[in-house]
Amino acid sequence: MDNMNEFEINEMSLIPPGEPSGTAAAGASWALAGTLPEIRGVELLRDASGTVDVGKTIKDMFICIQNMEKQLNDVLSINASLERDVKSSKELITNLRTEKHDLQRTIDTINREIPPKRELQAEIEHLIEERNSSQSYVVDMKALSDKAKYETQVYKIRIEELQEEKADLLRDITYLETKISAALKKINAYAKEINILKGERHIHREKIVKLEKGYRDCVEERDSLISRTIE
Repeated sequence: MDNMNEFEINEMSLIPPGEPSGTAAAGASWALAGTLPEIRGVELLRDASGTVDVGKTIKDMFICIQNMEKQLNDVLSINASLERDVKSSKELITNLRTEKHDLQRTIDTINREIPPKRELQAEIEHLIEERNSSQSYVVDMKALSDKAKYETQVYKIRIEELQEEKADLLRDITYLETKISAALKKINAYAKEINILKGERHIHREKIVKLEKGYRDCVEERDSLISRTIE
């Protein structure tokens, strides 16, 4: 009876052949330890007097077999679950290895594409030089911009002054044009008067010529009369 119970317990461990006695075997053993109750031997079937009650023994054995069948089914379920977990773990490991391989290829590609440290340092130094040059250029441009703003302000003030001077000159020009217009009117009047005076002078000159001729005639006539008188 004791040998039969040990055989049945060994059958209920259900560790697949060739499977390493690692996590899965340890999990199954732990599950069996928590599932199987302690199996009593034949000596427990005896009563206090030391005799064997056949009816009671058969009944107990039947109950024990039923319990063992139930426990066997539980163990089979646990074993199937463990097998599924092992299969999932293997698939997960395979996926992780594939992902690791892909990541390694990606890393290798990135390492090939990334320039060496010296090239990066040279590029950084070049960029620093360009930045310094740009900063110097920006400072120069800012100085030129400030100078241009100052000159623009000066020119603006000068333009306002010139506009005021222009307004004054326009007023002066308008005044001078008025005076010139008046002067031209006077000049025209003077020119007309001069023309009139020239005409009058010409008339007076003719009168003077006539008077001089009359005077000479009078003198000649006087001299002639004086000559006659003396004779």
